[in-house]
Amino acid sequence: MGRPEKTIDYTVVEVGELAAYLRAQRAASGRTYAELAEGALCSQATLKRAASGGSRPPDWKTVCEYLRGCGHGDLEEARLLYERALYAAAAAARDARRTTVVPKPQFVRDLGDLSGALRDAYRRAGSPPVREMECWAGPGRLPHSTAHAVIKGRAVPKSVHTYIAFLEACEITGRALVPWFAAWVKVYGPGRIPPVMVPATVGEAYFAWWASVKVPPAVVQETAQVHAVSGNEIVNGSQRATTLLWLPEKDESGLGVAA
Repeated sequence: MGRPEKTIDYTVVEVGELAAYLRAQRAASGRTYAELAEGALCSQATLKRAASGGSRPPDWKTVCEYLRGCGHGDLEEARLLYERALYAAAAAARDARRTTVVPKPQFVRDLGDLSGALRDAYRRAGSPPVREMECWAGPGRLPHSTAHAVIKGRAVPKSVHTYIAFLEACEITGRALVPWFAAWVKVYGPGRIPPVMVPATVGEAYFAWWASVKVPPAVVQETAQVHAVSGNEIVNGSQRATTLLWLPEKDESGLGVAA
């Protein structure tokens, strides 16, 4: 008679629930791990780890091999449990990376300050992978290369759509966006506000409403062609004062990058 299995680790509850489901299928089959591994494409130790719980779920292929060896279980139910475990594990890892530094967009004075505040927001959100941010933002709203440039302090979005997408990917939504709107307009000027805006998200709709209330249309029109912004240029972690000039009609990058 083999040794009894260790108690399931519920560090991440959903990962533990997946492990419990797998163990229930093996118990129903009456098979040992050695028997499961005989026809599987993974080792006995891998199958045991898959049903142990913890902070990370096993690979989906391992789950499939486990159930195939048992001859029991519903793949659709297992997939649902797996997806929940995967999401919960990612959220737990992100929470563990969060910093206690609270970003202060209300104190932004220039481009360098805004860049620093965005990086604080990113770390406060747990430093999510840039490809996950791209996925959460939606198609075309926040390329991972843009997100990477922002978090490295090399650029700040000049497009309000990209700017809001970055903030939303950092879990900043609703009324919490208001001081960020004011900081962006303070740095780039009202001329960067799109004259016609078709909101794609709640955050963009909130900005459109905020801009209509806080920024007179005449000011937007007067500064829409050429505007100068005093800010900080970020070069290899250092900052130096500079004045940046943008011609919106020729701007294709969507990023405020000091030359």
